[in-house]
Amino acid sequence: MSERKVLNKYYPPDFDPSKIPRARCPRNRQFTVRLMVPCNIKCYTCGEYIAKGKKFNARKEDVENMTYLGVRIYRFYIKCPGCLAEISFRTDPESTDYVIEAGAHRNFQALKLAEEQAAREEREAREEIESNPMLLLENRTQQSQYEMEVLESLEDLREMNERHAGIDPGEIAQRYQTERMMSQEQVEEMERCEALKALGYETIGGEMVKRVREYIDDDQPRPTKMMKDSSGGGSSSSGLIQVPHSLTNMKSRLSGMIIKKKSSSSSNGGSAMGKIIKKEEIKEKITDSEEINEKVIDKEKNNEKMIDKDENNQEIIDKITNNKEINEKITNNKEIDEKITNDEKIKPEPKMSNALLSLGAYSDSESD
Repeated sequence: MSERKVLNKYYPPDFDPSKIPRARCPRNRQFTVRLMVPCNIKCYTCGEYIAKGKKFNARKEDVENMTYLGVRIYRFYIKCPGCLAEISFRTDPESTDYVIEAGAHRNFQALKLAEEQAAREEREAREEIESNPMLLLENRTQQSQYEMEVLESLEDLREMNERHAGIDPGEIAQRYQTERMMSQEQVEEMERCEALKALGYETIGGEMVKRVREYIDDDQPRPTKMMKDSSGGGSSSSGLIQVPHSLTNMKSRLSGMIIKKKSSSSSNGGSAMGKIIKKEEIKEKITDSEEINEKVIDKEKNNEKMIDKDENNQEIIDKITNNKEINEKITNNKEIDEKITNDEKIKPEPKMSNALLSLGAYSDSESD
């Protein structure tokens, strides 16, 4: 027993395997093997059904004078479990299946039947095509169309492969990133240009240049927008009217019109009172005109912020007309004063009348 489980056995130095006598076995010796039934079968003797996969102790032998492409074929013998009748079957390498030879037959197999039916239909169709020339022509036409479609699809695939052969994913990603950065820079440049245009810059020759306002002569009338005074009008909406620009410089023009007159040492008390009264009246008129001028200037400044249209501007036009009348009166007073001055130079008198004293008081008040 100890020699049965050893890993190595002892061979003496003078051992010669050719001297060992060989056992003589029959030519077609059968071996007992354990196998399972490859298919559902029914015994001819007792009619018992043997299911696929049932295990048996079968005898195996080689089939003489039968091979398939050099592959050996084997035969198996089993006994029916009901009547102990012998059943034999062999391998079929050609169809990768088994063939029942004796003692039983195979049950119905849907797959095998479908294969046989398909083969039969194909054979019948081939015979029909050979016997019908028109059908043969139709089949050839369809076959040619199919081949053309296959060639077109192959050509499309070849072109697509040629297009994709030179594509580099890294280059595509880099190009996309570059375009994205360029688009962001363009957006930022556009925003910068808009901001500069809002500040008064212009694009000249590809460069941003700021324009200086042209010189405007104050002597020439310029249309000016002025907001309507909504306090006196019935409409609550504010608007703009055109006002001559010369009215805004009225105060500066009147600064050199009045000539200062020397006071007379011979004036009496009555003439002094008349001078004081006239001076106060003229001061009030000048103050009113200055206030109106200041209002006009303030309205012109507010006009740059408010650009709404006015539906009712008649009141402001009336005020401007009144300002013109006041300016005309002041101009007339200046002319009268100049005439009086010329008369005094020609005919000097020690004493002056009340009218001349009043004009002198008016000129003194204006000079003050």
